Amino acid sequence: MTQAIRSGIQRFRPYFLLFVLLSVVYHSNLRPVAAGDSFPGSLIPFSLLLDGSLTLDRFAPWMEEHFAYSSRVVRKAGGHWYSWYPIAGPVLAAPLYLPVAVVPWTRHQSPGTLISLARILEKVTAVTLAAASAVVLLCLLRRFTSARAAWLLTLVFALGTGNWSTSSQALWPHTFDQLAILGCLYSIERFGAFAPPTRWYWIAGLCAACAFAIRLTNLMLLPALALALWLRPTRPLDYVRAFAPSLAAAALIAAYNFAVFGNLAGGYSAQPGARFFDALPGILISPARGLLIYTPIALFALCAFLPRACPLRFQHRPLLAGAGAFALLHILAIAAWPNWWGGYCWGPRLLTEILPCLIVLMALGWPAIGGGNLKWIFAAAAFYCFFIQALGVYCYPKGHWDSSPLSVDVDPGRLWNWGDNPIVRTFHGGVAWEPYSIVAAAATGGLPAAAQKLRQFGLNPY
Repeated sequence: MTQAIRSGIQRFRPYFLLFVLLSVVYHSNLRPVAAGDSFPGSLIPFSLLLDGSLTLDRFAPWMEEHFAYSSRVVRKAGGHWYSWYPIAGPVLAAPLYLPVAVVPWTRHQSPGTLISLARILEKVTAVTLAAASAVVLLCLLRRFTSARAAWLLTLVFALGTGNWSTSSQALWPHTFDQLAILGCLYSIERFGAFAPPTRWYWIAGLCAACAFAIRLTNLMLLPALALALWLRPTRPLDYVRAFAPSLAAAALIAAYNFAVFGNLAGGYSAQPGARFFDALPGILISPARGLLIYTPIALFALCAFLPRACPLRFQHRPLLAGAGAFALLHILAIAAWPNWWGGYCWGPRLLTEILPCLIVLMALGWPAIGGGNLKWIFAAAAFYCFFIQALGVYCYPKGHWDSSPLSVDVDPGRLWNWGDNPIVRTFHGGVAWEPYSIVAAAATGGLPAAAQKLRQFGLNPY
């Protein structure tokens, strides 16, 4: 083994170990924490690899017969079935299904069997993407802060935010687009280098285009990218490199949406909400969906603007501007969304995209956080965040707050009920121990024993 190979292994070993460790932790609840919204995303890779199609024709008739909510997640257009939700994320993640899809046995299975398999692969894929997001974040943080701070903040992101309770648990759009957002932020950091290679403008543009294609609200990444470019000497051609991919992505998205939905917005055709100033405090401080209730460590992102962080802030102005602008614009966009609470979910799911940006801002503010009493407050907030995310991973939806006594989608006023909120209700509901019992039954008695356990618990494997 040459010295170069040894050096490479030594260099990448910590990142590989982090990926493995997080994958084990993310899988430790032995179940996906999913919803109907993520269901089509788990099937599109199979449709693409088995049928060479973006439609869900193989699965939709079976779904209509067995799922009451199928009409809310798939629609029929031109004689074919399509997902209501953007398809870019599942298409980009389809290679992760290849090890299963290439097995000849898979192609001949019934829709029900494939759907059960897709639910398993959904969790495996989500875990892979969430763990990879943490690794990319660590690579980014190591460029401008100490190794200790970079590792600490990466663990906060990995285990103290929705990257654990949301992104690693199901194939939400947030699961796909966090990697794209981090790729854009990493490229913006490379802008800070003197005369960076032009490839970084292309990479930033491609990542922004992917994020935008995965979820339309990530359109807010484009003005953030423009601001980052404006803060450094940039040639007009560099702007073309950075924004050409997004223009191409917009054309493809518009063509697909018009063909399937008859409009350019696709399934996200809802009009902005009329109660913006009610929704804005809701996504920040409500007991059911407030970012500062579920992830109070987010407040430390403001430390990037304290005097002690001034030298680091000035040195990395494009990154500060890009991360800060996207976080702010995304919060405002979600506050304008009529369903700002995100339906049935754990915490502020719709703010998952800004979590990498908040961690980057914390890293830029680390000179202020790491000294004095702030570090103890930071540590206490981090442990609280770990507890809240673990509650969502191991207990939710025990307590069934979202649906009882009345669906939160029917009565959004419940989002402000401090006496009966998801955290308290889920804590009293206890750990979801059923998956452990089912896996134990499968280990000792095979699949029939596992199926019997499912019936005993009244659980739908789909």
